Amino acid sequence: MEENSKNIIDKLRHSTIFKVVSGYAIVAFITVQVASLVSSSFGFGQEFMQNIIIVFLIVLPFIAITAWAASSRFSTLKILGIVFLVLFTGYGGGSYIWVNNFILPDLKKALEEDNYVAAWDQINTLNSLAPFLYNSDSLDSEISLPVNIGITEPGVDVYWKPYTVEKDYEWRFIGKTPLPEFSLPRGVINLKLEKEGYVTRILTEANPSFTFKNHPIPPTFELTPLGMYPTNSIPEGMVPVDSGNFIPALIGEGIQEYNLGTFYIDRNEVTNKEFKEFVDANGYDIFQYWSEMDFILNGESLSWEQAKEKMVDTTGVPSPANWELGSYKDGEGDFPVTGVTWYEAQAYARFKGNILPPMYHWAKAAFPITEVAAPISPVLLKKSNFSNNSIMTGGRNGMGPYGTFDMAGNVSEWSWNIFGGRGLTLGGNFSDPAYSASSATPSPRFVRSTNIGFRTVRLLNPRDLNPFGDPIERQAPRPAEYFQPFTDEEFKLYSRNFEVGPIDLNAKSIYIDESHPAWDKERIQVEVGYNNEKMDVLIFKPKNSIGSLDSVILYPGANYYRTPPGIDEVDPGEYGLDFVLKSGRALVWPAYKGSMNRITDMNISFPSTQEHMRLFRQLLSHWTVDTARTIDYMQSRKDLFNENIFYVGMSYGGLFTPHVLLFEDRFKAAVFYVGGATTSIPPMVDGKNHMPRIKIPVLMLNGEQDYLVPPSAPKAMYTYLGTPEEDKKLIFYESGHWPLPRNQMIKETLKWFEEYQEK
Repeated sequence: MEENSKNIIDKLRHSTIFKVVSGYAIVAFITVQVASLVSSSFGFGQEFMQNIIIVFLIVLPFIAITAWAASSRFSTLKILGIVFLVLFTGYGGGSYIWVNNFILPDLKKALEEDNYVAAWDQINTLNSLAPFLYNSDSLDSEISLPVNIGITEPGVDVYWKPYTVEKDYEWRFIGKTPLPEFSLPRGVINLKLEKEGYVTRILTEANPSFTFKNHPIPPTFELTPLGMYPTNSIPEGMVPVDSGNFIPALIGEGIQEYNLGTFYIDRNEVTNKEFKEFVDANGYDIFQYWSEMDFILNGESLSWEQAKEKMVDTTGVPSPANWELGSYKDGEGDFPVTGVTWYEAQAYARFKGNILPPMYHWAKAAFPITEVAAPISPVLLKKSNFSNNSIMTGGRNGMGPYGTFDMAGNVSEWSWNIFGGRGLTLGGNFSDPAYSASSATPSPRFVRSTNIGFRTVRLLNPRDLNPFGDPIERQAPRPAEYFQPFTDEEFKLYSRNFEVGPIDLNAKSIYIDESHPAWDKERIQVEVGYNNEKMDVLIFKPKNSIGSLDSVILYPGANYYRTPPGIDEVDPGEYGLDFVLKSGRALVWPAYKGSMNRITDMNISFPSTQEHMRLFRQLLSHWTVDTARTIDYMQSRKDLFNENIFYVGMSYGGLFTPHVLLFEDRFKAAVFYVGGATTSIPPMVDGKNHMPRIKIPVLMLNGEQDYLVPPSAPKAMYTYLGTPEEDKKLIFYESGHWPLPRNQMIKETLKWFEEYQEK
């Protein structure tokens, strides 16, 4: 036995394989020890050390095989095999180190910052050089979306590049039309369409961050149709805007789809140099440019001659207010013309054979075709002239979807439409905050402000002006005294409207849907105790969950009260809330009164009449009851942990439902997405009335360029909240209304849940 053991040991000692492997092990051991000593000096962490060890282990069998081959009789096949193994080992080991220490950390960082272009580039690099090391399929839907480009002309070269302010990218060739479906990273992109004999088109598009099933935008990002225009067919200095449906997102206009015919619009705001052509052509004295205008000043009608007397420069010559002797100041020829009335802007437009842009034509040219949730991209706004002290020359600030510049910021722009006898200005100006980009602001038509300029449009069919040229009607704002805070006694009386007593819920399960790979969906039904009504509640749970789960109750946006999907089609992924389920929590989504399969004919927007106010107050009461019944039911279930119930309000849900926190003390904490407090709503939900009485922890996540809920609203809410300072937090992102930067939103939300959950 001993003799046999000695023979085996002697054979191993003289074996080439043993010698090579032993030497390799010694070298590996020394390398690891040295690396561990110097790693901290070079900033390498534990992961780097682990990667070195893994690479040595991967290479070990190939070293042994190579040693075996070398100790045997050599042949061409063996030599080739050795060479292959060495190369494969080197490639595999090097790729592993490169991917884990450089590519994946950069990819992780890009995703955390919601930089989808950078993530896209990292994944493409990974897939092209080392696809076997990492499966990126799971990230494809998060980073990119499928795109369909419908271009009426075949043989058009299509290019794309990211629209960024940090760096300029080279154009990337996609292919020639007609094109099959392909993918592009989420976010804002530029498209270039080129074909000999046609005008080159450069477009700015938002590859949407998410979609709704009840939204007219389909899951696939579609650009159809886009026309190509023969060379010299478009007036100089103008760009075409293609016909089709669009949804303007102007403040106060609501979400409504319109259809406009093709039209041309000025690429830039009208400049001083261009307006001087009108002045030099005696445009102020040619009646045809001023005909059929109703000159109204301070409620008094003026004749054309009287009106002209009000439209002179500093020296009394007919021209813009800030000119001298009928001319602009030296060096300002390329600046937008300002100091002109609505009437002067209209006269110039006629001089050019055009008109001032009707409000909806202007909006279509300004807002990305496919992005409604954030109609003016934060990326575009960062490049626009906002929050500054002066006007800039045109042609370089913020490119719109059809290739226009400065439709956001620089100068506010006169539109065709009037409101209450006033002209409407659009787009905001250089001194405004960025969120004013979606504002339509009434201004006296005789005002000659240094902040107001204009551009013109040419309708290909004059009939396209109807009905879009009609005066705009809006509700007049209520006086400030309408929103005085309630006294404690008044609030006590008011609270009686929201009292909820116990009832038998008679709960029953309608179905359990286990078809989704990541979660199960249960639809249950309970009685609510008013009007003999029943309410459906959707409960989403992570797949194969065990034990009692923390839960999140969602208060959705206005679309679920206006054009909701079928209740059986509701999907947490549409709102980007699938992360709640992935974190191991349940998502509870009640069909509140007026939403989903309980939708009513009532207009849920701001109450405008006494009857509307009564119905709205009743609806608020119903939502409070619906919340109480939902939690009552949740507490009857052993699979839901009653101590950790969180409130999440989104947009409309973050504006109109915070009052439920006054009457429901079973919430652990609250998160508001793009919500706030505003005095444009009735007193019963005015922030000054109920926010000071809310005491639970509150996290608020908002967009700096939010056109619907401007920063003043969340700031007011934060101030009004009765929550202790250490238990409330307000974060602004460089984003619009919705969506917020996804991964940053997820990080902050989950951190908030974990901080306040009952362990």
